[in-house]
Amino acid sequence: MSHFRLALLLGAAIAIGPLAMDAYLPAFPEIAAALGVPAPQVGLSVSVYLAGMAAGHLVGGPLSDRYGRRAVLLGGLAVFVGGSLGIAASTTLGSLLLWRLIHALGAGFCIVSIPAITRDRTSGTESARLFSLIALITFIAPATAPAIGTLILWFTDWPGIFIFLAVYGAAIALLLYLNLFRGTPPAARTREPLHTLLTNYAQVLRHGPAMRLLLVLAMAFSIMMIYITHASLLFQEHFALSKEAFSLIMAGSVAAMAALNVTNRWLLRYWEPMTLLRAAITLQAAALLYLTALSATEPGLALFLPGLILAIATFGAAMPNTFSAFLEFFPHISATATALMGAMRFTIAGLLSALSSMLADGSLLPIVGLMTLCALVGLALVWVGGGPARAEATE
Repeated sequence: MSHFRLALLLGAAIAIGPLAMDAYLPAFPEIAAALGVPAPQVGLSVSVYLAGMAAGHLVGGPLSDRYGRRAVLLGGLAVFVGGSLGIAASTTLGSLLLWRLIHALGAGFCIVSIPAITRDRTSGTESARLFSLIALITFIAPATAPAIGTLILWFTDWPGIFIFLAVYGAAIALLLYLNLFRGTPPAARTREPLHTLLTNYAQVLRHGPAMRLLLVLAMAFSIMMIYITHASLLFQEHFALSKEAFSLIMAGSVAAMAALNVTNRWLLRYWEPMTLLRAAITLQAAALLYLTALSATEPGLALFLPGLILAIATFGAAMPNTFSAFLEFFPHISATATALMGAMRFTIAGLLSALSSMLADGSLLPIVGLMTLCALVGLALVWVGGGPARAEATE
């Protein structure tokens, strides 16, 4: 299978995560009215989703290494489809949250298997280029998910969004089976005892260079989540922009990430993933230091926006290079390593995003300051250890 075809297939599968996160956001008022609860209580479904995704990564990763990618990925999609239909049928908030947790667990099982499949088929710079192409395809999901949800609401009620997600999940499962797994027997169970599910995690946690990379990605992802958490308040209230202008800026952020992702994929012809990762994190830290200096003077949008777009765009290069460099250390337990990376990324970003909400006072400085702190921590970590990371196969 060509790299583009494989990336298209795996990118469509991993897009389940952002689609399930963002497509129903426009329906919050309608869901609250239907369930008879205040709208802020519907927001609990976001926290439940993040918790379910983290748990799905932690459990699904070791199972994928033990029982094979096909069983865990397709099983996760089946759980995702069932959870989506359960949400659509919910008539109480408690029921919705329970099914949302199940639905997120299934999504986590699916998503944690994708980097492992990539690592199974490629390595080194080739792996980074494939990750970069997958990420480029995946960027479409967060850019279009709210619009998809809004479009569905024009034709039907809020359960229609989750029926759409169920159909999407079923379609992805069929495509994966027909194009990736058909004709391949289920993987034989490993002979390792079950306690290796824990000892494999211990191997990752004890690996200093890999843990530094994991924390670098967590810092970059936290910057993204803090931005998403406050984007509406930032642009629509602080800078008094219209909804249309706000939508254009959000789309522009995704376009900038995609552009830097494409550039990164081209640069991988000439430089190692770790070299490009350091360049991306350094550029991100420089952009956020610029924003911090500006924020002390309450700048206009024309000065503020370019720095912000640059800080967010660097994630388009940081993510694929970090995945590639990190997984080079764990060729034999790549799904377990991916699981820990995903769970810690979601957990750390969720905590820092919550902290940013506590610090927010209507001005730019507390939010930009926290983003800058994350960038500086990532910058320090990515330059620790001198030369580029080298793979050390973990048995």
